[in-house]
Amino acid sequence: MEIVTAYFDQLIFSSIDALFAISLGLVWIISAIYFFYYFGSVRITQSKESNTKHQPASIVICARDASLHLEKHLEDWLNQDYPEFEVVVVDDCSADETAYLLVTESKKHPRLKYVLMDPAVIKNGGKKLALTLGIKKAQYEHLVLTDADCIPRSDQWLKNMMSGFTDGKSIVLGVSPLQSKGVLGGLVHYENMFTALNYLGMAIRKQPYMGVGRSLAYTKSIYNSVGGFSAHHHIPAGDDDLFVQSVATNSNTAVVINPEAYIDSLGPKNFQAYWRQRMRHLWVGKFYKSGISFKLAILPFLNLLFWIGVMAFYFFSSSWLYPTGLILLKFLPEWILFFKKSTLLSMPIAAPFYPFWNLFHSFWYIFVGIRAFFKKRIIW
Repeated sequence: MEIVTAYFDQLIFSSIDALFAISLGLVWIISAIYFFYYFGSVRITQSKESNTKHQPASIVICARDASLHLEKHLEDWLNQDYPEFEVVVVDDCSADETAYLLVTESKKHPRLKYVLMDPAVIKNGGKKLALTLGIKKAQYEHLVLTDADCIPRSDQWLKNMMSGFTDGKSIVLGVSPLQSKGVLGGLVHYENMFTALNYLGMAIRKQPYMGVGRSLAYTKSIYNSVGGFSAHHHIPAGDDDLFVQSVATNSNTAVVINPEAYIDSLGPKNFQAYWRQRMRHLWVGKFYKSGISFKLAILPFLNLLFWIGVMAFYFFSSSWLYPTGLILLKFLPEWILFFKKSTLLSMPIAAPFYPFWNLFHSFWYIFVGIRAFFKKRIIW
C-alpha cells in the first residue's frame, strides 16, 4: 500500500498532459453526445395491432438461385399470423429449380404468387428490376419486403411490421440480425450493429435515411410518388437506403423493434464474401446526400481521432495512468450501452470485445472506405 501511495505522490500533471486531456476530453464529450443521443434511443417498440388488423399486405420476396432456401422456409412466410396477405416471390433469373418450385407450390397455396424472370431474355437486370416486377404484381397497398435467404423469427413478423403503419406512417423500418460466428462474425456483428443503431436511432430521432431490404415496408402510394427506383435505376444497389432517402421525412417513417419481428439472415461465409458485401455497401454511400454522409462520418472520425490522440498521449504523457483513465472514461459507458443494444438486436458476438473492435474498425474503416470510394463499379 505504501508503494502505491508513494507512486501517486510522485505523479506530475504537466502542461502536455493538460493539453492532451483537454483535447481528448472534448473528442470524448462530442462522441458521447452522438452515441447516447442516437444509439441510446433504440429500444423495443410497442405494437399497435388494433389499428392495422384490417389492412391487407403483400410480402414481396426476391429470389435468385434460392430453391433450397424456399424449400425450407417458404411456409414460414405463408403461415404468418395475419388475416389477409399474399406472398409474391420474384425468381430473379435463377439457374436452379426456383421457378419449378414456385409453380408447384403455388398450386398448393392460394396466397403464393410468383414472377419468373427469364435469364435468356433479361440481362443485368439487378435486384431493382426484380423488386419493380414484384411490386407491380402485388395487389395490395402495403408492401413488406424481404429476401429469399432470410427467415422470419416468428409468425408474428408480418403483424408487427404492419403495426408500424399508424398515425399516417408510410414507411416501416425493421431489424434483420446477421447470423455469423468466429472472428469474422465478430467484425460483421460490430459493423452491422453500428449500421442498425445508426439507421434506427436516427429514424427514432426523426432523421430517417435508410432501412435494410431484408425487413422493410412501405406503401405503393409512396413508391409510385417518386417513380419507384427511377431516380437511381442506373446504380446497381440502393433499393433500400437510396429509396428511403428519396421518400422518408421526419413524420412518415416508423421503426419496429421487437424480437418477434426480426428477420434472421446468414452473414458472409468467408472473407471474400464479406469484402464484396462491404464494398457494395460503402460504394453506394457515395450517392448519399451530403448532409447524411457528413452525419454518418462524425462518430467514426471522432473514434479515429481519439485513438490516434491516445496513442500519442501514451508516448508524451508523464504517466500511463492518464491516457488509460481517458480510455476507461470513454469506453466503459459505451461498452455497457453497446452490450445492452447488441442483446436487444440479437447481434451479441462483438459485444464482449467492444473496445478491441472499436480500435480495429477505426483504422479498418478508413482502408475499406478509400477502396470503395475509388472503385468505379460493383457487381451485385
